[in-house]
Amino acid sequence: MAGVERSVLYYTTGRVTLEIHFPENRVVCQWCRFCRNEDSLKRWKCLLTDEYLVYPFQGRGNECPVEFPGGEESE
Repeated sequence: MAGVERSVLYYTTGRVTLEIHFPENRVVCQWCRFCRNEDSLKRWKCLLTDEYLVYPFQGRGNECPVEFPGGEESE
């Protein structure tokens, strides 16, 4: 195909704000809708950060972008 460029000259960046709901102040990866178990590897992974989660039932990942109003979180 003559005249067709196959390179990207620039990207346009957008942002999204999402609400994540945790049951009864249990703020751990296990309850986040973006936490997935990769069955074949027996590992948990955050779909937002691509971080593999060592303790998804006990806390949040190091790269977790979830923020709480007033900077508070209960557990």
